[in-house]
Amino acid sequence: MRKLSLFAAILFFAGVASAQSLGDLAKKEKERREKVSSETKSITTADAEKYKTGPVTTGTAPAPAPAAKDKEAADKTGAPKSAVDEKGKPKSDEPTDFQGRTESFWRQTLGDARARVKELENESNALALRLNDLQNRFYRESDGYRQQTVQRDINKTFYEQDQNKTNLAKARADVDDLEREGRKSGALPGWLRP
Repeated sequence: MRKLSLFAAILFFAGVASAQSLGDLAKKEKERREKVSSETKSITTADAEKYKTGPVTTGTAPAPAPAAKDKEAADKTGAPKSAVDEKGKPKSDEPTDFQGRTESFWRQTLGDARARVKELENESNALALRLNDLQNRFYRESDGYRQQTVQRDINKTFYEQDQNKTNLAKARADVDDLEREGRKSGALPGWLRP
């Protein structure tokens, strides 16, 4: 009985101590939120001209304007002419990367590249199944002439498998290159995910 009351007392004081520390944490969080809300800055139309050249940075130096590959093919904001209408404004209100390519461009391009990889993986699986079937057929045949015919098909399948491995490696490298290019050009990570 004495042990039970001692245990209850310990739990009571531990609960009071944790409640006190939670109260302190809540107080600190409230102070932090007040500080953050006092530091926010609203950008008005008058300030908008400063931020037209690129993304907003926290440093004092203005963000560098994106470099266009061909000066004649770029407008005053640095976006390619294909992404800009005749008035110099973007064709859509969709966000773009530093090169002026939109989210839909990245999703479509990477989707096509990933579909090509998936298609080649499926082809690889089909070739492996066909090869297995041909090898089983080769050993079931007792006639030498028929075995030669099956052997030719086996060799052809091996050749197709080698071509498929090469194409699959190239397709995977293309996907990696596109993802790397997207990250370098400032595409948002969500645009590059499957």
